[in-house]
Amino acid sequence: MKALLFGMIAEKANASEIAVSANTTHALRLELEQRISGLDRLSYSIAVDRLIVHDDVPLIGNEEVAVLPPFAGG
Repeated sequence: MKALLFGMIAEKANASEIAVSANTTHALRLELEQRISGLDRLSYSIAVDRLIVHDDVPLIGNEEVAVLPPFAGG
C-alpha cells in the first residue's frame, strides 16, 4: 500500500509517498520509523481513510493511509 507523507515528514523522506507493507497501524509506525530518519523523534499522526487513528488498527492494504506532522494554528 502507499503511505502519503506531508509537511516535514515528506521533507525528511524526500518523497510525498512511499510504498509500505504493514498489516496494522502499529506495524506501519515501526516500518516508517525504520525507513524515515528521525521520524521516531517526531510527534505525528496516522490517518486511515481520512480518520486519525490512535489505537492499533488492522490494515488490509487498500486503505488510504496518510502520515501527518503536528498541526499548529488557530
